[in-house]
Amino acid sequence: MIGAKKTFVDRQSAMPERSLRQEAHEDKDVIRIPAGWDKTREIPMSTYGAPGSADSDAPHVVIDAWNALIADQVNSRPSSPILVADPGNIANGQVSSAVSWPGHPLEPLNCQDEEIAAELCDWGWAGRAELHNEYLEYGLLMRSDATGKLRPKRFVATTELMEWWQVMAVHAPDYFISRINGITGLNTSFDSIFGRTVAQWEQLDVPQRTGEFMRVMVGSGRSTPPSNALNQEHVLFMSHQINGLDDLVYVVHFGSFPYAVEEGGVRRRARIEEIFADENVPYLFCRNADPAAAEGAYNQAFLIGTENAPQFRKLAFANPLGMYMRSFSSDDMFFQGSVVPADWTRWSRGAANTPQRLEFGPADTDDGFLDEVKLGQDVDSPILSGYQIAKRIEVGPLVVVGDAEAIPLHNFKVIAATQAGSITCGTAQDSRCQAIEIFKQEYDSRSMSFRTGTRGGPVG
Repeated sequence: MIGAKKTFVDRQSAMPERSLRQEAHEDKDVIRIPAGWDKTREIPMSTYGAPGSADSDAPHVVIDAWNALIADQVNSRPSSPILVADPGNIANGQVSSAVSWPGHPLEPLNCQDEEIAAELCDWGWAGRAELHNEYLEYGLLMRSDATGKLRPKRFVATTELMEWWQVMAVHAPDYFISRINGITGLNTSFDSIFGRTVAQWEQLDVPQRTGEFMRVMVGSGRSTPPSNALNQEHVLFMSHQINGLDDLVYVVHFGSFPYAVEEGGVRRRARIEEIFADENVPYLFCRNADPAAAEGAYNQAFLIGTENAPQFRKLAFANPLGMYMRSFSSDDMFFQGSVVPADWTRWSRGAANTPQRLEFGPADTDDGFLDEVKLGQDVDSPILSGYQIAKRIEVGPLVVVGDAEAIPLHNFKVIAATQAGSITCGTAQDSRCQAIEIFKQEYDSRSMSFRTGTRGGPVG
């Protein structure tokens, strides 16, 4: 066992789902190292800059608080033989794209058919808060056509971590407001969002400000939306309880051990399915992010093809630490008989290789709506949905890896072998499928759509 199973248990629980971010938000600007643990694992206050370098002019107090949050997450877990807190401590470190996955929610696709999965995921705030748990959240901007009918005009997606916005709001409220207005084009004030002036806000202590930020801007799942609708309407940052810094660090840490299976006296690399089964968290294997992030780390912890002489590479989150959109393809999307225009794709909130925001679709002044776009050129080609756009976005953090080294014998974690395909997803007994079926019934009652979805099967 790697001593961090509590997050996985919390992440499985029914609506609303929980994660470590809801357990303690007090004193997040203080680095805490448990007694007896290796203090060399602390992260220097200047290690990580603003995610994506989107806010490169952020005040020092924000950068310091951000690094403290990262340190708190890394140092609160048992030491990994390959995961390093500071990428600068990896000799000959090279930035790698080894950890990535598609951004669409996989659970509804496992439990229902693709059309129903798209309907549920595209269902505004409800779909986002219930289902968008793969470190990408999106919304559809609706506009009226010539007849006055509201139709989807643009797709907007974010991979921005909530915790970055939290430290901006808590420690630099004026800067926080400038970021909101820069994205939305509004001229909103801090008082209009939080019901307090900046001076009154700064009279609160850090835990109080953090709690107010969570209540006003994040909420707690579908049943308790944020009191202010800015993030709901403009998709400023991720708010699903699973899409946090805590869970990102956790799942990479989870995979950062040289797991091995012994069969007939021979030691081999474990399959990711075996790792999840051994840790008794098979339900997490039924998502895009968890197995991909764990496997990306594991492939550094026990290099492929080195079973005769096992090797590993040191691993760290690259600077700046964040969740990024790594690629997006619109080549199979057709509008009025041609591939959609290149200027429909607009990246922002990050550097060229670390964007965190995507707007896709025509400008308000341009003709066309997203529901006129088809996937393919056949007469019966499906109409584009937000879910289909999300399927074409690859997301993930950037990491730094070092030179190959021999794995010390005492570092191996020997686990039990399991049969390939032993973890099944999308069954009627699956607790998430049961929750999604309830969610579908709510959708049906409001939309008068009563189609029946198909169940999934083995994954892996």
